[in-house]
Order: sequence, then structure tokens, then C-alpha cells
Amino acid sequence: MREYFKSKFFFIITVIALLVTIVPTVYAHMGVTFVLRDAVNVILTPMQKVFNTAADAVDGFTGYFHRFDELVEENAALREEVNRLQEQVYDNRELEQMYAWMSEFLEMKIQHTDFQFTKATITGRDSGSYSSILTLDVGSGAGIEVGMPVVSAQGLIGQISEVGHNWSRVTTLAEAQSAAGAYVERSNAAGIAEGNLALAKDGQCRLNYLAADADVQVGDRILTSGYGVYPRGLVIGYVEAVEVNPYDRTQYAVVGLSVPLAELNNVMIITSSDLYAE
Repeated sequence: MREYFKSKFFFIITVIALLVTIVPTVYAHMGVTFVLRDAVNVILTPMQKVFNTAADAVDGFTGYFHRFDELVEENAALREEVNRLQEQVYDNRELEQMYAWMSEFLEMKIQHTDFQFTKATITGRDSGSYSSILTLDVGSGAGIEVGMPVVSAQGLIGQISEVGHNWSRVTTLAEAQSAAGAYVERSNAAGIAEGNLALAKDGQCRLNYLAADADVQVGDRILTSGYGVYPRGLVIGYVEAVEVNPYDRTQYAVVGLSVPLAELNNVMIITSSDLYAE
């Protein structure tokens, strides 16, 4: 222990302690307090900077969270506005599509002022390589009856073959049991448009019972004649080939149906019309 009190370290510590206690007292008695004040300032100034910086950091940190809450609220409001605008766009788009679709029927309505229509949406299709049986979302509750023609803006689709209260089924002209009185628009040659199992997958039917000398050419438009359930003048399709029946030497034509069934979403049911034929 004696060794410690004799060491240089103890001597230096003692001198520093005396200076710290004696020098300020001497300066104070001499009235030279500014030296002490400057010394204190020298020590405290860096510390004040540290505390000020820390305080600014705390304020900034608190402000960040306050601003974060504001941003969250603004983001929620913007998201709600975007959703509202998207719904408005969807509604407008649906109205535009409906307007365009209804406009397509205007020409048919002008040509057939006696037609009364009911709109329907396709809700189902029979499975198979060619969907020739369709299910609609309207039925007897909307006045739909078996035998009513079903059309699109492009032409004839088929007829109602089964009806429930809020649904109905359409047998299209592509079905093998389907038939419609028809004629060639250009030459007025008459025949019967019939569904054909082999042709259905390609969206075709046959125009049978044409006279041997009937004037039929590829590209001719085929319309309903008015005999049977279909009113006169509905477009069936266009002739794609003309063949001769080897058994009775009559002609028949392969007709491409004008309505692409796979692309259909909405149809019109003709609920009232004047049947006539020429």
C-alpha cells in the first residue's frame, strides 16, 4: 500500500484533484469567474449539442409516426376512390357493351317491325365437340314457351325446346333433329335446312331437297322461308359447297351457320311475330 502512495500515478491524481478544487476557488476570490465559466462552457457545449441532437431525433421520430398515420389514412382513402372508379369503369363498360349489342338488333327490328324480343343470357352449354344445346336464364316466368325462335344479331340460332320457371333450353339448328324451311335469297330456290351430326362440329347444316336444277352457288345467303316455327327472313348462313345426291339426283348444299355458338353470351327470344311465307 505504501508503494501506491509513493507511485507517480498517485501523485498525478493528487495534483489534478488539487487543481480542480483550488483553482476555481482562487479565481472566484480574485473575481475572475469568467475563466471558470468558460471552462464549464467548454465542457458543457459539446454535451448540449448531443442533447439537442437527441431531442431533435426524438421529435423527428415522433413526427414520423404521426405522418405515418396520416399516410395510412390517405392511402386508405385513395384505395377506396380507386375501387369506386374501377366499379364505375366496369359499369360503363358493361353499359357500352349492352348498348352495342342492342344496337346490332336494330337492323333486324327495322326489317321485322312485328318482332317482339325478350333478352336472355346463356348460362350453360352441353358438353361435346360442338355445343348445340344451350341453357338460358329465362323461362315460363318471363312468358317463354316451347317453339319460340332464338336469334342473335347475326341470325337464327334455333328454338326453345324445354322450359322451366326461370330457365329454358335451346335446340340449335346444328342438332340432327332440327329443321327449318329455307330459301336461297339470290335465286329464291327453296329447300329444308336440317341439322347434321357430321357437320355440327364444324358449325354447318345441310340445305336439303333442292330441285335438280335449283340455282344455288357457293356464297349464297340462306334465309328462313316462313314455313314452320320460324318467321320469314332470318339468316341461317351461307352456302359453302353444293353437292348432288346420288340416290335421287337432287341437290343439297352445305351451309355454314351464320351464328358462332361458341362466342355467344347473350341472345334474343322472339316472343311474337307474324308468320308468313312466299
